[in-house]
Amino acid sequence: MAEKERDIIISEGGSQGGAALKKNAFFGKDVWMCIVVLAAIALVAGVLLGLVNWLTYVDPDQAIREQLAGYYGVGADVVAAYDNGVTEGDSYAAAAYTVETAEGRMYVCRAVGSGAKGGTLELLVHFSEDGTIKDIEVYSQSETAGYMDKVMKANKGKYVGKNVLKTGAFDLVKGESAVTDDGDVDAVSQATFTSRGVNNAVNAAVASFEKYYAAEVNV
Repeated sequence: MAEKERDIIISEGGSQGGAALKKNAFFGKDVWMCIVVLAAIALVAGVLLGLVNWLTYVDPDQAIREQLAGYYGVGADVVAAYDNGVTEGDSYAAAAYTVETAEGRMYVCRAVGSGAKGGTLELLVHFSEDGTIKDIEVYSQSETAGYMDKVMKANKGKYVGKNVLKTGAFDLVKGESAVTDDGDVDAVSQATFTSRGVNNAVNAAVASFEKYYAAEVNV
């Protein structure tokens, strides 16, 4: 190969190599720039999400107090949290409150019941101080559509009006013929799991009230 041709080849190779280095450097710079931009976007998004959560956060305890105040037509200042201390097991008292009303003090328990079709459900169970269940409200549930309404319509009246200091915990039985006393509740046909979850939640509330009664009323 002639000297001149070799010099041309070397020159062309050097030019191509230099171009490749410049190209790699260019793309390397682009990659780092993308990383920096994405990191900045993620940081800003995280800060904004945290700010939104902070601005829209609702204290569940305060929300229930306000709900109970509205239910009884009293000020939120007469609704107080009560440490019921009954939180063992899959079904338990998640929180409890006392409400000073014109008819006397009410005890309300937010109770979690396990064994439901959707896992667990939560009820607000209202007691008068003599142990009578005055009302039961659904606080949260994820049952199959219509099941919760069906069970509450059929069984709510089997709890409300009962004095738990006399009945104790309620027994869930199957079939009307199995109901032998005030402490028996018939499981709703085709909604047995939901019936179980409701009964477990009510019994958790009963245990919570019994503890409250022993400490605050029957002293």
